[in-house]
Amino acid sequence: MLVKRLKSVALVASAAVIAVTCFAIPNNAFAQGSAALSIVPRKNYTIEAGKTINDTLTIRNQDREQALNLTLRVVDFSYTDDSGVPKLMMDEDAPQTTWSLKSFLDIPQTVTIEPNSSQTIDMSLSVPEGHGAGGYYSAIVYSSAGADGGNVGLSASGVTLVFANIPGEVKENLELKKLGAYRDANTPTGGEYAYFHSNMPLRLAYTLKNEGNVPESPVGSITLKPLIGEEITIQDINPTSSLALIGQERTFVTCIKLKGQDSESTSRAEAASCVDPGLWPGYYKVSMTAYYGQNGNRTQDLVGTGGFWYLPWWFILIVTLVLAFVGYHVWRIVRYIRQKRGGVQLKKKTSLKKK
Repeated sequence: MLVKRLKSVALVASAAVIAVTCFAIPNNAFAQGSAALSIVPRKNYTIEAGKTINDTLTIRNQDREQALNLTLRVVDFSYTDDSGVPKLMMDEDAPQTTWSLKSFLDIPQTVTIEPNSSQTIDMSLSVPEGHGAGGYYSAIVYSSAGADGGNVGLSASGVTLVFANIPGEVKENLELKKLGAYRDANTPTGGEYAYFHSNMPLRLAYTLKNEGNVPESPVGSITLKPLIGEEITIQDINPTSSLALIGQERTFVTCIKLKGQDSESTSRAEAASCVDPGLWPGYYKVSMTAYYGQNGNRTQDLVGTGGFWYLPWWFILIVTLVLAFVGYHVWRIVRYIRQKRGGVQLKKKTSLKKK
């Protein structure tokens, strides 16, 4: 009963602080289409040098009244930071990247789609004979014409990311930089690793540096082991098959426990929603066993360990009170023993004086 009361008081106090200090940060960092435009956000190909792949792009105009006039353009992209947000190189004179598909992709320059209808356009990917193996990628940017004849912003149009793997001997090298508990991105300090947590950690993260020449998508598991209690295993550490781009230091974030994971029927929204994993206070060791590899190359292993402390305020308060209680009674016992010894010594001295 005492523990529950102390926990309730501590939670109420910390809730008041959290309500003032915490705020939400939007997570819509990259638009895949406007309200009127519906497109495929990503295309993946495996193509041998000297070959051509013919494919189609289906574009839908969801506006029920106005036709959609689109301009299509192929641009290169890199990465913004350690997140999965691509950085589009929109300048006309932007230098071509070493992983570019710009000269290999053939698409129409313009297309008009009638209201509330879709249209399929042809596209082709041709890789010249003798081209080196590796991973290559660019983006198809769709820009819709505004009412004044100009183009609307990118966020109101859309992008299809195109990835191509050319088989052969490639350099694959992912290096594990960090592994541990991750503080939510909607905190005042933003998303970050943390060794000490006063609030229940909901997510784990690992940061990989891609030193190879192909984008990599790691798979594997992470085990969370407390000092006392049962282990927690996260079986799928990359459920969206996210990529670490060439040269990128990418942070992958995963839930310790997903909403609805104990249920047989889990919606897509639940699959991306983290819930309270029910961790007990204490130290947790984090171990990751993962691998990556493609194009028939040898599978590469990723193994690492980390750790963190989960010490909620109510637990710290209880431990402090227990230590104070124990310390006080130890002091009382020591004082009592000293007084007893002092009394005995005083009696001895008195008896000696009488003699």
